[in-house]
Amino acid sequence: MTATANTALTPPEQFDVRSHPTRVDRRAGADLVTRHFFPVSHRTLEAWPLTWRHVNGKAVCETTELFAVARAMLDAAPPIRGGRRSDRKAA
Repeated sequence: MTATANTALTPPEQFDVRSHPTRVDRRAGADLVTRHFFPVSHRTLEAWPLTWRHVNGKAVCETTELFAVARAMLDAAPPIRGGRRSDRKAA
């Protein structure tokens, strides 16, 4: 799931991890990360360094660990300034 125009991202500083489930599967985890941090697919979470437990045929991980990895990825991403390049030289 990706963030759309009607789905506002919640800044990570403004949400409480206790208001979310203790453990989530990949789809629910991808939805939470997309909502609070950045767009991500449930298939992408398979490659993240998370501890998964298989319960009743579903892989689940701790929500706090998921948010910690997402926060670390967001903090490690380099800021890039956008804008158009100008072919004109400054006078």
